Amino acid sequence: MKCIVADDSKIIRMVLSKIFSNLGLDVLEAEDGEEVLELCQKEEPALIVMDWRLPIIDGIDVLYKIRGEYKIRQPRIIFCSSMIEPEKIREALDGGADDYLMKPFDEEIIVSKLKILGMIKE
Repeated sequence: MKCIVADDSKIIRMVLSKIFSNLGLDVLEAEDGEEVLELCQKEEPALIVMDWRLPIIDGIDVLYKIRGEYKIRQPRIIFCSSMIEPEKIREALDGGADDYLMKPFDEEIIVSKLKILGMIKE
């Protein structure tokens, strides 16, 4: 199963990539929103985990573009962000995000989110 990890921080991408690789996912990294959209068209990921604040195209706009594009397979999308304002979380979920993960996070939190979404087994 392919997963895109998108964050402008190389360290966050490395940490998330290691967690998802350990869970058996094939991880692709993106450092900006434009790269996420390009990877979606080429790779058809099952999961995207991305920050709200991405260069070039921010995460919420990436979400709207993916959810509005019916030619691509619709992946599960989890925001992983330090933006904790309730209205931002609601905007992401109302816009089609499957879940919202707040920074800082750990592997246990990510595993529980993926179990809830039915992406990994108990």
